[in-house]
Amino acid sequence: MNMTRYAIMVLIFAVLVPQASAATHDGPPLTPIHNNTVRNGYTIETVGDTLGQASAQNTRLIIRVLGPDRKIVKPAQIGLVDKSGGMIKPVSREDRKVGHEENTGLPLSLNRPPDSGLQVGPVGVDFNKVFGAKGSYAYTKVDWPKSVFTADKQLQITLSGGQTFLLPLSSLAK
Repeated sequence: MNMTRYAIMVLIFAVLVPQASAATHDGPPLTPIHNNTVRNGYTIETVGDTLGQASAQNTRLIIRVLGPDRKIVKPAQIGLVDKSGGMIKPVSREDRKVGHEENTGLPLSLNRPPDSGLQVGPVGVDFNKVFGAKGSYAYTKVDWPKSVFTADKQLQITLSGGQTFLLPLSSLAK
């Protein structure tokens, strides 16, 4: 009789364990792609690590937010939100300045200062900002462990004014 109970327990275990692990599996890690999303007049540009500079265990996302006036806006907070609503902070975040965009996959920032730089029509280029390491904010690089960068998460971007955007990772990565 002990052998029968043991066989039944093994059979139940064999049936239930794969279902439980399938229910909690988040899927394979995603790889970011270039994407532009417009929400409430703001344009959110994202691209993956085009230079392969992120460490092997991390996924890098490069983010730029443009306001309704087309000026670049620096996010106050960036994180991933899981199904339960919990926030996963990036393992690293670096805000970069104008002039560092050349190899990111994002277009160069063109800022027209009021009294300097070359002005051609409505667009002006401040060459000091474009070619120098100094200048205003241009984009943010954020890294997360590959294991948490999955389709069941959402990217949350919060601006200093309190505006928050939630973007499904499945729309930014494949």
